[in-house]
Amino acid sequence: MIVRTTEELERAAYVANDTATAELLARIAELEEKIEEMEEKIENDSLSEWNRRNGDAEQYKEFFSDCFYRLNGYYPAPNISSDRDKSLIFDAIERGEGIAE
Repeated sequence: MIVRTTEELERAAYVANDTATAELLARIAELEEKIEEMEEKIENDSLSEWNRRNGDAEQYKEFFSDCFYRLNGYYPAPNISSDRDKSLIFDAIERGEGIAE
């Protein structure tokens, strides 16, 4: 099965003299492009807003990873959004856990 882009389908409709379908596909292509632009803007704006309010997000992520590297254990892939991972750090702080050698 050949997967075609909306633009390719639009051209094929024009070649087949199906102008109504071609016009609909052209509009779909325009809307797809606008959706991509909006998704990029939302992604960039939300990160920009977070950074403006809280500082560089990458520094928080690095701090979180550094906390894990200092624990006395092996944690192959700590995840900043994991409640379990966050509780490991908080528990270690409460216990006054020593530094990993």
